[in-house]
Amino acid sequence: MTNLQCGVSSCANNSQGCCCLQSIEVGGTQASQCADTCCASFQPQNSAMQNGPSQGVPHPNCQISCAAQSCTYNAGGSCTAAQVTVRSGPGQQTECATFRQR
Repeated sequence: MTNLQCGVSSCANNSQGCCCLQSIEVGGTQASQCADTCCASFQPQNSAMQNGPSQGVPHPNCQISCAAQSCTYNAGGSCTAAQVTVRSGPGQQTECATFRQR
C-alpha cells in the first residue's frame, strides 16, 4: 500500500487531505509529465455533499493502479512509490505530482 496525500479539495473522496477510497486509479497512458496524468477516481463534490457530513473515512494508505506506462513507479500497472501526492492540475481537475518519467 502507498501513503496517499490528496490536495484536491474539490473531490468528494477527499477528507482531511486523505482519500476515502481504499484504492484509486491514476490515468495517463501516454504521460511524459505530471500534467499528463490524472486521478481517474476523482468525483466532484456537489452542494449537498459540501453541506452534509462526510460520507467516508480517510484512508492514508491505499492501492494505486497506474496507467502511466512511462512512470518510474509503475510496475505492471501498480504504483510502487512509498508516497503519492495527487493535486489540482492546471488544465484539468487533478494530476499525480509524484509522476517521474523513466
